[in-house]
Amino acid sequence: MGNEEVEPVEIRAVSEQRFNAHVVWARGPGGLPPIKEVEWLEIQPARVFGTIFLDLTDKDLHSAVMAPDLAGRYRGVEILQDHADIREAVERTAASMARVHNDYDDERAQGDEKPSVDFFAKLAKESKLHERFKYLRDSPSAIAAKRLIEVAMRWYENQDGSYIEQFQTTGFDARVWELYLWAVLREAGHRVEHPKPAPDFLARGIVGDFYVEATTSNPPPASQVVPLPTTEEDIFEYVHNYLPTRFSGRLWEKLNDKGYWTREGLDLAIPFVIAIQDFHHPLSMTWSQSALYEYLYGVRIEDVESEGKMQRVEVPVAQIKWGTKEFPSGFFKLPDSEHVSAVAFNAAGTLTKFNRMGIAAGMGDPSVAVKHEGRRFSKDNTGVEEAFSQMVTPGYEEDWIDGFTVFHNPNALNPLPFEAFPGAAHVFEEDGLRKQVFPTGHLVSSTTEIVSHN
Repeated sequence: MGNEEVEPVEIRAVSEQRFNAHVVWARGPGGLPPIKEVEWLEIQPARVFGTIFLDLTDKDLHSAVMAPDLAGRYRGVEILQDHADIREAVERTAASMARVHNDYDDERAQGDEKPSVDFFAKLAKESKLHERFKYLRDSPSAIAAKRLIEVAMRWYENQDGSYIEQFQTTGFDARVWELYLWAVLREAGHRVEHPKPAPDFLARGIVGDFYVEATTSNPPPASQVVPLPTTEEDIFEYVHNYLPTRFSGRLWEKLNDKGYWTREGLDLAIPFVIAIQDFHHPLSMTWSQSALYEYLYGVRIEDVESEGKMQRVEVPVAQIKWGTKEFPSGFFKLPDSEHVSAVAFNAAGTLTKFNRMGIAAGMGDPSVAVKHEGRRFSKDNTGVEEAFSQMVTPGYEEDWIDGFTVFHNPNALNPLPFEAFPGAAHVFEEDGLRKQVFPTGHLVSSTTEIVSHN
């Protein structure tokens, strides 16, 4: 047996996007010395990965080899330290990867594997399954999203016992939003725990701990559906009066009905974030963020002519009225709202995001061509919005945080550090004035289109 020839193994350099799609779920908190990854290697198809990284503290070059454990979770198999240069790092890392590949089950076994969940193991009758779940499960157009979620689900904890059933049926959108938030937190380097029974996440990292509770604005009953506006007058009423009603109920529920501030075991000394997404209408997200901004801070953004020029100004609003419904504007001014450190939102945090990220990682169907277009802030740091239109292909540059906005509560008992969500846009108050900070290239709005499917 000692003279048995081993079949040669092909080891390829791969993109950071492909590496992260498999491994980001496994990363713990950023409490170790800061590093910068510089090379990524793979034995296909996703059997073994390697990464070479520079320790930014002592400038030493190290590498790590990762493979799926016996439950399918990508975990570290070997750490190789103190490489003399990149060439040596690649050679040593490749040799370790080949060794793992050639004795696969023994090398990748960790000894402490726990059973992982399967989001696609059907728990309901076909007639009860959500249409978008069936699209995700069956459509070649969504295969990239499905493959990415199949990797991520190995690490996800079904803390309340109902996640998978709701993911497949009535709660599909809400559960996708939770999965997206989990991806954002892992990408940011936080270790993520799932308190029982709530909030949804406890993030632990170098900036401290904080809670995140997810919620969604869901479609109203068919008899109460409000059509999308077509005239300027309709748009004004829709954005300034109707959309706030879609946010107010869900935020009010989290503030008052859930009793978080009296719940035993909740740490009241750390920030608490509510992350909300708007699923009440497929295209409502075009206006959702501005409406949320207005409702949170109790203002209305209007175009006012001054000295012959149109300017955007904030007008204080005390009450919002839509039909027979009337309620106070300014969520951050409500009693007990000081317990909420911030409200987070991302119109792009949908299944389409998972599909783009999966395609960028090389998980898509080659016959499916996808175009991503919209508006983003320019990358030259001038703060100017510009249109973009790009085909989504392997290596496409996008992060989970792209398009994510954090609205900070000026009255918060426990303010949330900006560093908790690196790469996000932040809205905050300073000296009584609201200010906004956006990263270069921040995604403002976008659509994703399947442009060909052979």
